[in-house]
Amino acid sequence: MRNDEAFREYQEMQGSTQVVSQFRAAKHLAGFVVDPTTKQTVFMGVWDLLGERPPTVDPFGTPLRPGTVAFETRSRSEFDRYRGRLVIGWGDGERAWVQRADLQDKPIIELRKHYEDPAFPGFMAFRHALDQVDTVPVSWAEVLRNARGVYLLVHRERGDQYVGSAYGEGGFLGRWVSYADGHGGNVAMRELGAPAEAYDVAVLEVVGNDATVEDVFKREALWKTKLGTRVKGLNRN
Repeated sequence: MRNDEAFREYQEMQGSTQVVSQFRAAKHLAGFVVDPTTKQTVFMGVWDLLGERPPTVDPFGTPLRPGTVAFETRSRSEFDRYRGRLVIGWGDGERAWVQRADLQDKPIIELRKHYEDPAFPGFMAFRHALDQVDTVPVSWAEVLRNARGVYLLVHRERGDQYVGSAYGEGGFLGRWVSYADGHGGNVAMRELGAPAEAYDVAVLEVVGNDATVEDVFKREALWKTKLGTRVKGLNRN
C-alpha cells in the first residue's frame, strides 16, 4: 500500500472490453487490495471517474493489451481515513475483480484502529514478484535492506532458476531492484529475454553480520551446486 501513484495509474488503465464498459457506465470507483499476509481484502480509496485519456506505460511494467483504455480519475479525500483500515468480505467471486456495488453487497469484517504494515513473514517464507519488490511495506523493505545472503529467482512459467547473492549496500532489496531490466547483468537471463515481472524472488539463506564477501560467495556456490542451476538453470559460473 506504499505506492499510491502506481496503484492509481494501474487502476486507471484497463484492457478488458467488459471492464472498460463497466468503467464507462460508472461514476465512482472503490478500490481494494488483498493483504499478502492475511489474505484479507483491504480498502484503498474512492475515486471519481472523470473521462478517458491516452494510455501510458503500465507502472508495474506489464505490457499493455491491444485496446487498452486509460481513465482519468480523482481521489475522494473524505475516504482517506479508512484506507488500510477497512476490511471487507469479497465473497466467492475472487476472479470477478470488478463488481457493481449496487448488486454485490460486501460485508464489513473489521475497521482497524489504525493502519499497520502486515508483519514480515520471515525470510524462509518470503516470496515476492520480482518487479514489485520496490512496493513491499516499509517495514519489510527495512528488513530486506539490512540483510545479506543468497537468493533464488524463479521464472514463474518456465521454472528456470537463478541463484544469486546480495552482499553490498542495500542488502537483498538493493540487489533485487537492479533486475528491473529483466536480467540485472546476468548473461543467461539476458539471453532468455523475459521481463522482470516473469520472475518470483525468494531468500535461500541469510548470513550473519560478520560474514565476509568471500563467505557469501561460498554459500552462493554451495546453493548453485545443491539446486543444479549451473547444469540446468540460469547460472553460467
